[in-house]
Amino acid sequence: MVIAKPVGWGHRLAALALLVLVVGGAFYVLVDRLWIDRYRYYRTHLEQQQGRLEQLERMAASRESIQRLITGIRQDRAAAAQYLDQSAPPLAAAELQQRVKAVVESAGGTLRSTQALPPAEEGGATKVTISATMTGDTDSLQKILYKLEAQTPLLFVDNLDVTARETRPRLASGRLANYSRVQLTVQFEISGYLRKEGG
Repeated sequence: MVIAKPVGWGHRLAALALLVLVVGGAFYVLVDRLWIDRYRYYRTHLEQQQGRLEQLERMAASRESIQRLITGIRQDRAAAAQYLDQSAPPLAAAELQQRVKAVVESAGGTLRSTQALPPAEEGGATKVTISATMTGDTDSLQKILYKLEAQTPLLFVDNLDVTARETRPRLASGRLANYSRVQLTVQFEISGYLRKEGG
C-alpha cells in the first residue's frame, strides 16, 4: 500500500503561481490584441481624415480662381447677350410674340395665334415661353425654325406639332388650280431666358 505524501506549501504555491501566470498571460494577450485593433482603427480613421483635410485644402485653394471665373462669366457681354432684354416676364413674353410674328411673316407664313405661358424658374434664370399657331408650307417652316433658333438672344423651340393637308389654290379667275399644295398647320412653343437680378 502506497501512502500519498501530503502536498507541501511549496508545490501549492508553484501551482498557484503557474495558474496566475497562465491566466495573466491570456489576459495580456487579450488586452494587447484589443489595443492593437483599437490602434489600427484609429490609425485608419486618422488617415481618412487627413485625406479629407487635404482634399478640402485643395478645394479652398482653388475657390478664389473659380470665383474669378464665375465673375468673368457674369460680366461677359457675349453671355449677357444670350438673355432676353426685358426686366419682367410679361414684357419679355410680349417681345417674344412680336419676334415670332415678324419671323413667321418674313418667311411667308401666317401667324394664327400666340399665347404667353406661365414663367418658370430654372437655376439662375426665368424661362419665358409662348405658344404659337401658324400656317405655311414646308419651305416657310424650315426658314422660321432656322431664324428662331439662330437668333440672339437664344431662343428654343419645343413641342413642335405639324399637321398637313393638301389644298388646291384659287386662281385670279376664281377657278381652282389644276395642281395642289401642301399646307401645314404648326403649333409650337418658343422660350427664352431672363437673368435674375444679381445673377
